Amino acid sequence: MLKWEAILKNNYEQLAGYLVSYVPQVIGALLLLLIGWLIASLLSRLTLTVVVFLGKLINRLAIGLSLKSQLSIQPQLAALISRVIFWVVMVFFAAAALSSLGVDFIATWLRELLSYFPNLLAGVFIVFAGFVIGNISRSMAEATAQSTGLKHGARIGLITKWVIISIAIVVGIEQLGVNIQFIKTLIIVEVAVFSFGISLAFGLGNRDFVKNLVGSRQAIKHLNIGEYIKIGGYEGKILRFNQTILELETANGRILLPGKIYNDSPCEVIIGHDVSETLDKRTCS
Repeated sequence: MLKWEAILKNNYEQLAGYLVSYVPQVIGALLLLLIGWLIASLLSRLTLTVVVFLGKLINRLAIGLSLKSQLSIQPQLAALISRVIFWVVMVFFAAAALSSLGVDFIATWLRELLSYFPNLLAGVFIVFAGFVIGNISRSMAEATAQSTGLKHGARIGLITKWVIISIAIVVGIEQLGVNIQFIKTLIIVEVAVFSFGISLAFGLGNRDFVKNLVGSRQAIKHLNIGEYIKIGGYEGKILRFNQTILELETANGRILLPGKIYNDSPCEVIIGHDVSETLDKRTCS
């Protein structure tokens, strides 16, 4: 046998022996990938079911709170979350398969990537919760502003929503290990200044509104529709109460009085309908 034939035969035998010894590892790696695919598919479907259920639960919560805007999880978002879970599980089993084949450098990199996933998941969850809470707070702020007669209720609700979402985004990014202390401090200062400005504007710009609101509430507690009263130089029968207005029917016609008049002026309830006669009177405050 020629020398080169012997060398070729020896190399062939070494390659065959190497392949024979390596085939079980390849089969084991393929089995790991197959098991990973089955588990990933199962967890993906389970995640999709849970996310859709949470979306319905959030929507019911919004209806229970009588919120105008419906809160729900879009099907595209639910599908995206389920696919993320699928590939996270697949990466885990791929790292195990590569490790069994001796490809340690890729397996180590994948394991480091997986170790980072819990922080990523926590950050995404915080941001998602911020969007949900922000939408709920927006609807509640708009409803509160509407019930109290405040103007620009939609704008107040929108600002409230994005303040909460901004805070959630900052906290979520911080979960990823990014140093954003300066941004966090800046947002805290801006929120504090904004809150102080809103409080100051509400206090200074709505003093009369608050007085009328409080006075009207007190009048509703102590007076009844149809009673004949004398208050602040006006005399007449109570037709109706508003949140900030008291409506009387006088001898000259109907008149709308600001609610604060109840706290600023003495009020008398007159028993009877003819004020020209001697009437029984009682203090109504």
